[in-house]
Formats: sequence, C-alpha cells, structure tokens
Amino acid sequence: MGLKQSINYRADIDGLRALAVLAVILFHAGLGVQGGYVGVDVFFVISGYLITGLILQDMEQGKFSLRAFWERRIRRIMPPLVVMLLFTLAAGWLLLLAEDFKELGQSAVAQALLLSNVFFWRESGYFEQSADLKPLLHTWSLAVEEQFYLFFPLVLVALRKFFPSLLRPLLLILLMTSLVIGIYWCRTRPEAGFYLLPSRAWELLIGALLAMSSCSFSPSRRWLPELLGMTGLGMILYAVFAFSTRTRFPGEAALLPCIGSALVIACGTRSMAGRLLALPWLVGIGLVSYSLYLWHWPLLVFSKYWASVPLTVWQRIMLLAATGILAALSWKWVEQPFRKRVVCGSRRSIYAFAAVCSGLMLALGLALHLSHGVPARIPAAAQIYAAGRSDSIFRKEVSLEQAQRGEFVILGGKEHRAPGVLVWGDSHAMALLPVIDELCKEKGVQGFAAVHYQTPPLLSYVPAGPYSLKDKTPLFGAAVLDFVRSKKIPRVVLTASWNYYFEADNSGRIRQALLDTVTSLKNVGASVWVMEDVPNQPFDVPRRLAAEVMFYRGDVNLIGLPLATHRADSIQQHEVLQSLAPQHYTLLDPVGIFLNPQGFCRVAADGRALYTDSSHISTQGARFLRPLVKSIFD
Repeated sequence: MGLKQSINYRADIDGLRALAVLAVILFHAGLGVQGGYVGVDVFFVISGYLITGLILQDMEQGKFSLRAFWERRIRRIMPPLVVMLLFTLAAGWLLLLAEDFKELGQSAVAQALLLSNVFFWRESGYFEQSADLKPLLHTWSLAVEEQFYLFFPLVLVALRKFFPSLLRPLLLILLMTSLVIGIYWCRTRPEAGFYLLPSRAWELLIGALLAMSSCSFSPSRRWLPELLGMTGLGMILYAVFAFSTRTRFPGEAALLPCIGSALVIACGTRSMAGRLLALPWLVGIGLVSYSLYLWHWPLLVFSKYWASVPLTVWQRIMLLAATGILAALSWKWVEQPFRKRVVCGSRRSIYAFAAVCSGLMLALGLALHLSHGVPARIPAAAQIYAAGRSDSIFRKEVSLEQAQRGEFVILGGKEHRAPGVLVWGDSHAMALLPVIDELCKEKGVQGFAAVHYQTPPLLSYVPAGPYSLKDKTPLFGAAVLDFVRSKKIPRVVLTASWNYYFEADNSGRIRQALLDTVTSLKNVGASVWVMEDVPNQPFDVPRRLAAEVMFYRGDVNLIGLPLATHRADSIQQHEVLQSLAPQHYTLLDPVGIFLNPQGFCRVAADGRALYTDSSHISTQGARFLRPLVKSIFD
C-alpha cells in the first residue's frame, strides 16, 4: 500500500487551521459566528489527514515506531497544555467558588488521564452548571484526538500487516460505523454524540482515508480542482455562518464542514481556495492556532465568571487580543523549544516530562477534589449564598414508562394517607415540591408529582427542548390524567417555566392546550390551580450573591429583577393565564411574595439564596412561597 500523496509542509493547511480556530474563538466570544463550533470538526479532519500521512510515510521508509510517534505527539500537545493548565488552576484559586474549583480539579485529573471528553459528557445534564463557566471544557476535543492517536496507529499497523489489500475498505467500514453511531446518538444521546470518540472518529477517518488516496488531476481539467476547492471552502463557510446552536449537531450536519475540509485539502494550492488559505497572515495565525485554542476559552470563562452583566463587544475583542498575545508567547517560548528539541531533547527526557506533568496534574486535581475546592478561601457568608446551588431536594424526573405504571414522585411520606394533591410540570415544578411536601405532611395527606424536564403540564402540546419528552408528551399527559381519575385526587397544581414555552409558540397552541388540560382535569373531579412562573433573574443568583459579599459589598435587596422588567418579560404568560382564570382555575401569582419594598423581585432571604441558578427556586425559595401555596390546602 503506497502513499499516494506527499505529506510535506503545506501552507494552505496552516491557513485552514487559521480558518478553523478563528471560527471557534469568534463563536465562543459571541461575535456573530453562530456556527463557528464546526471549526473543531475541521481540526479533526486535518489531524486525521496529517497523522495518517506521517504514519504511512514512516512505514514506507521502514522506520515507523510507536514510541517515536507518541513522542512527536507529546512534544506537540503537552508543553503548552501544561502551561495553560497551571495558569487555569492558579486563576481558579483566586477566582472560583469552592464547588467550581473542585470541579476544575476533577477536570484536570480527567485531562491527565486523557478522558476529558468522558468527564464533560458525564457532567453534562439539565441541572449542570452552564458550559460557559467550565474553564477546561475546551479540552474535550484534545481528549478525542489523544484517544485517536493512542488507538489508531495500533489499528493501522495491524490492518496493514494482516489485511494490506483491505486497508481502505476496512477503514471505510469503521468510518461508516462511526458516522451511523454519531447520527443515532445525536438523536437519542446528544451529549454522548457530541463528546465521545465513537461518534467523532469518522471525522478523523475522513482525513485518514484522504491521506491514502491519490488526488491527481489532469492538466486539461484545471478547472476541476478549482471548482472542488472553492466548493469545499464554501461548504465550510456556509456551516460557519448558517449553522447555529439550534442545529442538530454533529450527526449528519457535520458532513458539510468535514467533506468541505477534505475537498480543500485534496485540491491544495491547485485551487483558488488553497491559494487564499496560503496567504501569509492566515498561515501565521495557523502556526499559533493550537495555542490560540488553548488560551481563548479560560480567558473568556474567567472574565465572565463574576461579571454582573454580559461582556460588551469591546471587552470581548480585547480578550481575544490578549489571547493572541498569549498564543504568540506560548508558540515562541513553549511550543517551539520542545518541538525543536531545545528543551527535553532526548526521547527519555520528554517521556519523563510527560510523566511528571501528568503526575502533577493528578496530584493537584485530586487535592482539590478531596479538599472540596478549598472553601476556606471564600468568606463564610459567600459560601452560604453559593451553597444555594445545591439547595434542592426533588431533582428527579418521571419517565413515560413510570407515569404509565403510576409511579410518580411521592410527597408527604409513604404512609397510607388519602390523596391530597398532584403537582404537574417541568423542572420549575420540581423546585416547588419541598413546600408541597411539608404541607402534605402537616395536613396528613399524600401528594404526588408528575414532573419531567422541559415538558409542560399540557395534554396536547409537544415541546421541542432537548431534555423534553417531545412527541411522547401527550402519552405522558394521558397517564397523568388517568392517575388523577383512578386515585380520585382532589387538587392538581400546574406550574412550569411558562415563558419558555410561550416564546416557542407562535400559533396560540398553548392557550388552547391549557384550556383542554384544565377541562379534562375538572371532568375527572379535580380542582385546578395554575401557578405563574417565579421571576427569572438575569444572572446566576448564588454566584451573584457571593460576589456581592466578596467584591461589591452592596445591598442584596437592590440586585434582583425590577418588577417592571419582570412584567414586561412575562406579559404573554400573565395575560393568557389571567384570561382563563377564575372561570377555569385558581391562579397563583408568586410575584407579590417575591417583591421587596425596594421594588425588586428578591433573590435572598435570611442570608440564603432563593434560587439555585437564575430561574429555579431553591428549597429556601420554595418555603418562601408557603403563604401562597398554603391556600391550595386551605
């Protein structure tokens, strides 16, 4: 199996790297590139192409060695990564709350074990902290490549030795298998589809197969590489500017930037696209693209972590300028000395460097985990406010299968008590359950909760959220209605993040769905209460309260959402829910209780946060609503 295409240095590939990294950092900085995340997929194709080409080239020359291959990868990847990790841990000591600093330590351990993507996959979820505030989140893509570098050379050596004539077909089968997994997981397990190697390997394998293929063009058809190269560049740019966070990705959508990248690489400078990418300024950015990628994300995260308002455009541009300076310094003083063997010149020394650095990351990360993020760094009052994040008792959703079996969350204890109330809704209904549970115990009745993430308490409405039941929602609603009928439950409370659903509804379906739901519940003998959503604050409440203690030392009664803003934000919710009451149900509006004398929707009481994030009330917040909720039982 001969190598058909030379893997000498190509300036156009560095230009393609520049395009990829610029797309990624502009996307992360929120500077108008909604699909810039596809730059990572472009990187995967480039990596698969270059790595496979180098391996096959060494095999042809009879000098391939796994130790030499992994040495080159260590020299390329590890030194600037270690510097960035040490900076991030030091900044975390100064800036992060204990829980987040603990998670930073855990992510450092995962990175040292080449499992960063697995860690962030396991940490992803409905109630997990926003990805925008995880300083090492971007290392997931490095872990995917590292895992590929670990296993692919072994696969390639084995296939070339035992099945040389089947090398391309077998790799094509692996590629198609990975693509099918990616498309399936994108629909059924989107977090796994995004983070894990089995659903991403096909992107690297596109580059690998390209490196094995002949890409010659007849001189009489000079137009063909021109057309294919510009088409490929157009495919990448279309994905960068036309895709968004609403695009189902990676899945089949990732084919566009990946095939586009393969076309650009295959045509090289025989195409106008390749000649454009080989422009010196793009090549310069491509040379420092790895360091740019490493540094841009932690700078953005730490800058946003304590900001009480979103960063301005100019602030984000200045951050990217700082990223460029750090990347240039990293390339000159870290990347180049290691790659040119000025530092750790021998193979033994670079392996020793890798072992020591990995051990150091493991030790530091484990220390942060075992010390719970060193909370002694944080003032006691700030720690109490920050603890509001975990001040929630009932974060357990009910599946469709459980609902159909009548297995709902039980409130008020499991004793044989008369059914008193059922709460139906989404995660905002979960947040209300602590006070319902306490009132059920006091009243000597049993309560139930039919709750599922991003799924409103409506019989005929199909939500679109990634965590929702989607088209299974009507079946879930039918199971709830049947349960209310069979158990003769006298009271049903409907509550949800109503604004979320109204914003996605342009046809008035929610109003009719609510009316149908309430009518059906009343027809089976239940009285219905509908609670408007609590005020949604414009910031993460526990972190903002902690900042007030640590930095601003202001009055916590002056940092909540103004009443006028809440009413303006919730006008559709309020008008629709008011219009159907009191003829059909009793309406509960929590704003009156949350409103403080200063005219703000309060975020704290008795030195504790009333929210776990920006919109879900904490157990303390639920108890704060007791006077309102008690009326259901009275």
